[in-house]
Amino acid sequence: MRNRLLIALQLTALPMLPCASYGQAEGTFTMPNSTLLFETTEISSTKVPFQELVVVSTGGSVVVRSPAGFFGEDYNTVFPALAPGADRVAWGLSKHDDSPRRRINAVLGVYSLLDKSWKTFGEFCSDGVGSIVFSPDGKRVAFASQSAFSSGNGYCFNNPIVLQILDIATGELTPIPYPGRLSENARLSWSPDGKYLAGEFCCSASSISQIVVIDIASGSGKVLAEGTDPSWSPKGDWIAYVDHVDKKKQKCTLIHPDGTGAKVVQQLIGYWMFLKGAVWSPGGEKLIFNEEEVDGGANVTMLDLSSGKATTRSKNVLFVLGWAAERH
Repeated sequence: MRNRLLIALQLTALPMLPCASYGQAEGTFTMPNSTLLFETTEISSTKVPFQELVVVSTGGSVVVRSPAGFFGEDYNTVFPALAPGADRVAWGLSKHDDSPRRRINAVLGVYSLLDKSWKTFGEFCSDGVGSIVFSPDGKRVAFASQSAFSSGNGYCFNNPIVLQILDIATGELTPIPYPGRLSENARLSWSPDGKYLAGEFCCSASSISQIVVIDIASGSGKVLAEGTDPSWSPKGDWIAYVDHVDKKKQKCTLIHPDGTGAKVVQQLIGYWMFLKGAVWSPGGEKLIFNEEEVDGGANVTMLDLSSGKATTRSKNVLFVLGWAAERH
């Protein structure tokens, strides 16, 4: 699988660009009354490296870039986040410090698309800021991170991965005391009522990660299934996840939050695999799948759940990471 460089955001005003002006014309697309968050493909090295996002609405697309001195995590960071109101993006940012070891520090960055301003929070190990997800009201961010550097050394190899919630207004970080071991780069997803998180934890007896629903207040959890990349539907009735149990087939399965009613809605055969799970439409009636082939091919496919019809929206350029209702 090719190493895709994911992106961070830059606080600079960049012009609105028609979709065809960025990469190939089929690289991005619009959906009615929606804002979509796309990742870029690999970026060539420069003396001042940077990484980019593409935020697309029906009015056009905006390219935003990692701020000076920071770069976005690559494969170590699973998923940036688009806020439900399409007004913010959250991402893990890293930079080298000035120590002789050139230690890499990671912070959580939240960028306001309205105010064109950054806020950064915390200091974590270089692999520390993993999956990020906004709460339904957009006021908090849940994320997976390694704990900060140990006193007196610049290494993080043995530091545990913990689940935390950030209050954006106050900067307060609150750990969630679930005792399970988060899978490396585990994806997270928030329930629409704001009471639960679905996460990917390691591991079952078959060494496959498990989908766990965690009560935020108590830290208690319930295992739903074996799989990866949980994504909670906006209506709260389904959690989509990727089932890897059959080594020859990858399946996107929907399951109710109580663990019942599992059903396969999309299946890939051969060398194709789902990358970063499924992305729900704001109303919960459609799913977007990022599908990648081992030799480098890539498709973005959209499934209409009511009809069961799947259509290819773009090929070989950009993957979709977030889908929110467009601001008016």
